[in-house]
Amino acid sequence: MMFRKRSKKKLFEAVFLSSFLFSSNDFINNLDIIGENHSHFSIHVSPDKFSLAISNSNYNTLSILNDKIFSKVSIVDINAFECKWSPDSKKILVMRSNYDDRKRKNSLILLNKNGEVQHTIIDFTDKKIFPVGWTGENTFHFLLDNQLVTSNLKGERFEWDFPLVYAIENKLYKKVNESESKLIFEANDMILNLSYSKNALLVAFEVYGDQTLIIKNDRLIIHDIKNGFYPKISPDGTLIAFMTLQDDGYQINKGDIYVWNSLTRNIIPAANSSEKIEMNPHWIENDLIYFIDLENGSLNSAEVKIK
Repeated sequence: MMFRKRSKKKLFEAVFLSSFLFSSNDFINNLDIIGENHSHFSIHVSPDKFSLAISNSNYNTLSILNDKIFSKVSIVDINAFECKWSPDSKKILVMRSNYDDRKRKNSLILLNKNGEVQHTIIDFTDKKIFPVGWTGENTFHFLLDNQLVTSNLKGERFEWDFPLVYAIENKLYKKVNESESKLIFEANDMILNLSYSKNALLVAFEVYGDQTLIIKNDRLIIHDIKNGFYPKISPDGTLIAFMTLQDDGYQINKGDIYVWNSLTRNIIPAANSSEKIEMNPHWIENDLIYFIDLENGSLNSAEVKIK
């Protein structure tokens, strides 16, 4: 891991990438510093792995790095808690927020990979908006006041190249075509941090104030990682990375990353150093994840070895 030490007085002051993060990408190999004077926290990798969308710890600024232009574009007033790359890695569906007399209004916009606004899908409104995802290069989905809305950028027939899994409050749905969504689970409270495999046969999510659950083949409910948080499913749909956290009553003082194997139901440690507070795992490849060190905001990587 290549990063320079910075003062810990400013949490997340800078984030650094290792030269091997994307071994197939010369752009990433030459990238040293993502940015300074910002508190970067979450990184979203494009499907082709040639672009990065990076949010700060408050999720109100999104920075996009592109391999072709080798530059960073920062977009302010973004609500980047969820941003969704299109399958062709050319577009990002994301919310933008502003405040009118202390009341937040949201809009839904579409950015290109250079950070330019291509479309305003929904202008600023009091209604609740949440980007859900894509099921084709031009077909995307979002929630508007807890109702699923599907749209196609070219005004053509909706694409269903991939299944869609989404949550509305405490209910989890699956949709594979233009027929009605199928309710696959109902929790006792709000469903958070949803992740699912490309074929939607493996689904993982948190239930607010309760535990993390796994759904396999639409029916089997597995409790193996119930005390884990922030589940993320691997590209091949067989592994789930998750974090465990401890605190002293005031702040988080320990965090570790583990991986659950859906084939064996075994759990192995991926990153559990006593010198770092490992959080927010994301998959790069089926055998490589990255995570944030809460101590200094650095981006670290861990090789996953499945026996």
